[in-house]
Amino acid sequence: MVSVLFPNVEETDQKRITIMTYNLLAQTLVRRELFPESGDAIKWKNRRPRLLKEILHYKPDVSCFQEMDHSNYDDTFKSEFENAGYETCFAGIGKTHGCCIIWKRSKFTKLDDLTIEFDRFGTPTMTTNCIGLIVSLKYCETLSGELNSGLVIGTTHLYWRPQSMYERARQCLILCENLLKFKEKFGFEAILAGDFNSTPTDPTYKLMVKNTSSLTEDEILTLETSMRPFGEDANSNNSPSTKDIVEDCVDNNADSNVDSTISDNNAGKSTQTEPISQFQPTLPDLLSKFTSLPPCVSMYAQHLNSIDPENTIYSEPKFTNYGLHFKGALDYIFLFCQNDDNRNNGSKVKVTKLLKMPPEEELLPLIPNYKFNSDHLCLMVELIGLV
Repeated sequence: MVSVLFPNVEETDQKRITIMTYNLLAQTLVRRELFPESGDAIKWKNRRPRLLKEILHYKPDVSCFQEMDHSNYDDTFKSEFENAGYETCFAGIGKTHGCCIIWKRSKFTKLDDLTIEFDRFGTPTMTTNCIGLIVSLKYCETLSGELNSGLVIGTTHLYWRPQSMYERARQCLILCENLLKFKEKFGFEAILAGDFNSTPTDPTYKLMVKNTSSLTEDEILTLETSMRPFGEDANSNNSPSTKDIVEDCVDNNADSNVDSTISDNNAGKSTQTEPISQFQPTLPDLLSKFTSLPPCVSMYAQHLNSIDPENTIYSEPKFTNYGLHFKGALDYIFLFCQNDDNRNNGSKVKVTKLLKMPPEEELLPLIPNYKFNSDHLCLMVELIGLV
């Protein structure tokens, strides 16, 4: 973790909260042709202990995970996290992989949660099996000293296909709208962290950070023309962030330790709640609704260039994903602001530390390997002003 210097921040006695996001690379999506350099490091029996060691080494107060296998949640993550002092909330579609949010039970109590199945919400342009997960957490009185103080946090793994710009933006809008409803209901600060499958130059990212006016005519046309399925496999399951790979089969031969069946145990799954509004897919509506939302501020984009300029592009990390078919930034931690003034550090929530990203030479030739445990890198921020 690298300090971000503000006047008097280091001297403050404000409580600090750490938030992590991490795409774990679902083992059910592992195929040898996608990870030709990984060798035995890709096997679950080898990745499992290293992933747990990595996460628990950083001891995040709250963490959002994407591509967590349902079976591995039941068999490994739930019990290991609980033994380490965390509570967990898992959500997925069917018996494959999903999203999970964990929090330290010594600091938070869950008030409510919401799972959003994007395919059942409004009118999707294609079937994606993607979800969003939102959890409302109340701070323990020993931490906050207040009776009604907390945090609303959401996570997602948006649809991966590069051409499906509109569907990805539609899913993002649905999640943002419902996250803000939670924020309004509980009166807490709102954080959104996850794998958005969008680079800083993609329309979805620009719409989130209120750069609507920066969308070019070509980008608007791209959004419009992408309101359709692509190819015969458009109804396949959500696939890994290798961007150009369209297959979505499971390579059971990639790891002899991957279970061929997945548990039906529903323990720990979040409560399915009906989402709050319905959004119909028309481009003017999408652009209008994004405009009406408060802006998001990327926690990394605020400060990374000042502390690690060699590893920064478009103010974001050069790489959060380093796979065979795509290398770049797809993962982010966003704070929802109260108004446009807060994008200029006017918010009481401030970043005090960032988890530094490794330079590209440490990632070569590809990840995962025995040093990096997924094809994505984890992000983590330390914040003050949330408590």
